[in-house]
Amino acid sequence: MSKHNPPSPNYLGPAAHTTPGDNKPIHRIVMHSTVSPCAPGEAKKTAAYFRSQASGGSAHYVVDPDEVVQVVYDNVIAWHAPPNQNSLGVEMCDNPSPTDKARWNDDNHQKMIKRAARLVARLCLTYDVPAVFLSVADLKAGKHGITTHHNVSQAFRQSTHWDPGAWPQKDFMSLVHHYIDKYKE
Repeated sequence: MSKHNPPSPNYLGPAAHTTPGDNKPIHRIVMHSTVSPCAPGEAKKTAAYFRSQASGGSAHYVVDPDEVVQVVYDNVIAWHAPPNQNSLGVEMCDNPSPTDKARWNDDNHQKMIKRAARLVARLCLTYDVPAVFLSVADLKAGKHGITTHHNVSQAFRQSTHWDPGAWPQKDFMSLVHHYIDKYKE
């Protein structure tokens, strides 16, 4: 078992939609976009939405420029990117775009991506998830690591979501590695 403690952000659950059973061990971390503005306070708004029956889904964590909130505990199976068991869903407050990667250059997106990378680094260390980005082929091969809802949709064909769309995946993964190194010090 890891010597690193799981993150403990403000808990704003429980979500209306989860699946019975144990979500552990954690094998993958799935990055999402909320389809909401990248602005302070959006994480709390998304958490409130996930608590409603109308949501139709849920995630473990929601990140905006100013905070991370938890909506589903790590040991609970959230409805975020099927198949959901053994995975953690991390929602980034963002209106995804299939082509506009430049939107990630503003101050709010930069703050949020750093906050999300810190969270993912802690999750990787806590659950011994490799800090590698998983392609569709990697997912089909059963590898463990970090990926997107889009890749999970393509690999398992249980959803059609394509989030987070165009996003700075390489920069994000570099930040995850940076924070892992810091947490190991």
